[in-house]
Amino acid sequence: MKPDNSFRVGVTFHSFTNEYCALQWSFEDMMFLASLLGGGVEIVGPAHHRGFPGVTAEFERAFKSSLERNQLIPTCYGSYADPFMLPDRDLTPDELLDYTVPQLKAAAKLGFPVVRLQYFTHTIIERLLPYAEKLNLKMGYELHVPLTIESPETRMLIEQVTRIASPHFGLIPDSGIFARSVSRFRIRQIQEQGVSREIVLRAVELWNAKTSAEDALKELIAMGLDKKSIGQIEMIWGSYGHSEPEALAEIMPYIIHFHGKFYSMFDGDEPDIRFEEAVRALVAGGYQGWISSEYEGPPVEDTFALLREHQDMLLRYQEKCLKAAQ
Repeated sequence: MKPDNSFRVGVTFHSFTNEYCALQWSFEDMMFLASLLGGGVEIVGPAHHRGFPGVTAEFERAFKSSLERNQLIPTCYGSYADPFMLPDRDLTPDELLDYTVPQLKAAAKLGFPVVRLQYFTHTIIERLLPYAEKLNLKMGYELHVPLTIESPETRMLIEQVTRIASPHFGLIPDSGIFARSVSRFRIRQIQEQGVSREIVLRAVELWNAKTSAEDALKELIAMGLDKKSIGQIEMIWGSYGHSEPEALAEIMPYIIHFHGKFYSMFDGDEPDIRFEEAVRALVAGGYQGWISSEYEGPPVEDTFALLREHQDMLLRYQEKCLKAAQ
C-alpha cells in the first residue's frame, strides 16, 4: 500500500509497441506484464482496441475480464485528435467533436477515469465538457514536446484550464519536456538515415543552446542538410524539451496524470531526462496520481526489464524526497 502523500507507478502500452506490432506479445500478454509493473494500465485508443473511435462489446468484455483476472487498474485512455486525416482539408470543429465524443464514451465503458487529449481539441473543449461531466471523466491536455510549460501554446492551454476551472479538465505533463540532452540513439538513428555527422552534431549544439527549430533548420540547410532529411532533424525538437521541472509547481493543481517518457536507462538512471528534479517537484506539490512509464527508445532485448528499472528509479527518487521532507 502506498503512503497517502505519494504517487503510484503504472505503464502505458505504448511502451510495448515494438513487441506488439511484431506479434511477439499479445494484448493479454501486455495485461499480464502490466500486473508486474505497478498494476496501472494506460492504453492508446487507435492502437489497442477494436471499433475505434468507439469500442466493440467484445473488446469491452475481454478487457474488463482481464482487468479482474490480473488485478489491474485502468489509469488513462489515450484519445486522438487528428484534424488532418482528410487529404483535401482539415476537419471542421463539428467533425472533430464527432470524432472525439465516441472516444470519451469508449474510455468510460472500459473504466478509465482519465482521458488524454491532444492540443487540437482546444477549439472544442467547452463542447466536450458536458460529455466528460455526464461520463464522470477527467480530460487532460498532454503537454508533449513542443508544448513545454513555457511555450505560448501551452500558456494558452493553461489559461483555458484555469479559466474554465472544472474538476473534469486538467493537464497531463509528459517528461520529455524536461530533457537535459539528446539521446545517443537518436543521434545514431539520424546518422543512419543519411544525415552527415557534422550536421547532426551541429543540430545537437543548436538544441543545447535552446535555438528554435526554425532558426536551427535555416542554419543546417545552409550547411547542406537535404530537405528530405528535415523530418529527421525535427525529431530532436519534437522529442526533447527545455522546460524547468520546477515549473510544475505552477500547474500542480491541474495535473491529473503524468507520462514518464524515457529513452534509455544506464546504471539505474535515465541520462537524458531530468527525472529526479521532476519527481522532487511532484512530491513537493503533493501529487498523488499515477505516473505511466512510457518507453520510446530503440528496440531492446528486454523491454519489460527496462520498464521495471525505470519504475524502480521513480520510486527511489520518491522515497528520497519523502525522507528529506520528514
